[in-house]
Order: sequence, then structure tokens, then C-alpha cells
Amino acid sequence: METQVYLIRHGETDWNKEKRVQGHVDIPLSSIGIEQARCLAERFVGEGLHGIYTSDLQRAVETAQTIAKRAEAPLSVQAYKDLRERDMGEWEGSLVADIKAQHPGAWERVWHDGGEFGLESTEDLKGRILHRLEKLVRNHPGERIAVVSHGGGINSVLAAISQGIHGPRTQIGNTSVTHLIFHPQTGWRIHRIGCMNHLQEGGTPLASERSRS
Repeated sequence: METQVYLIRHGETDWNKEKRVQGHVDIPLSSIGIEQARCLAERFVGEGLHGIYTSDLQRAVETAQTIAKRAEAPLSVQAYKDLRERDMGEWEGSLVADIKAQHPGAWERVWHDGGEFGLESTEDLKGRILHRLEKLVRNHPGERIAVVSHGGGINSVLAAISQGIHGPRTQIGNTSVTHLIFHPQTGWRIHRIGCMNHLQEGGTPLASERSRS
């Protein structure tokens, strides 16, 4: 039986707005991020989720808890360290513009390989997140789950599923929903990447969105 996985990036933080590297730094949602999470939660009303899982970092936990509050059936949010963003090493807390100025070409390069400047490798990042996702889907055959993680982690999963570890980066917006489907015989397939219809004026519920796809 197929398991539907809604892989979600957390809401916006002040550091996202500043384009400051977060990594494992534990930053809460901004006021905009809180509102984004509320819109996201409305999107999942009526979806019938069977589980909500999240990175243990505050920005992801707050996003997941907002979804849980609007769920039809009571759902507890379960947090896992291995769903965290990439460990960004020496760059955590730095502005992206400063990194690019001080280390030309390095910003683009490390997203494919990692390892430099104390960053977690791409292979390690992909490995820990996919390992957790595969544990979760085994516990939810034929069901629907939401998993809140981070942009770098979601990109690593997409690259691994679509064309190996070193695929191109995809723009994953705050509270965007990437819909993955897992079948125990055939593995993963990507249904939709980075959908943000819920942030458009009036919002778009998932049931209506599926009817158009």
C-alpha cells in the first residue's frame, strides 16, 4: 500500500528574511512565519493525516504544532533530531552575502558536496533524513503523514530520489509542501515539489488542489 508523505519546510524566521545561515541554530518563527504556518494548517483541514513528525528545531516544531492544532483527530507531534537542517559548521550565524564575498564559489559548491568549513556532508545529510522517512512510512502503510523539515534537507531528499545525491538544488519556500509517495515494492516517487498555494489570497485546500492535478 502506498504511503503519502507531505514533506514541509518550516515557516519563515527573522534569519530567513535576513538571509542569515541557520543550520542547527535554534531560531523561532517570525510573525510572518507564524501566519504562514496558520495558512498551512488550514490547507490540511480535511486531509485526514495519520501522523505529524518534525525536526526538533523550534522553527519546525512550531510549524508542526500549528498543523496539529487544526487536525480533525487529536495528533501528537513527534520530533526527531535526524530531520534537522544540514549542520552548517563555521557558517552558522553568517549572512549569505558575506560568505559569498569572502569565499567566492564556495556557497554553490558546498550544497553539492559539503564537508568544507565544518559543514555536514551532502551524503550524511541525505542519509539521515531518508533513513528517518523510511522508518516513518513503514509505520504508516497506506496512510498520510506530514513531516516538517528544512530547505537543505528537503533538497537532499529530492536529489537522492530523482537523480542521486548530487542533483541540482530546487527552490523550497517557507511552508511549501512537497508531496512524496512511497510504495514498499517500488520505493519513492515525487508527486509535487514546493507547492505554496496556501499562501495565495484566500488559500487553496488540498482536496481542491488534488482535483486539478
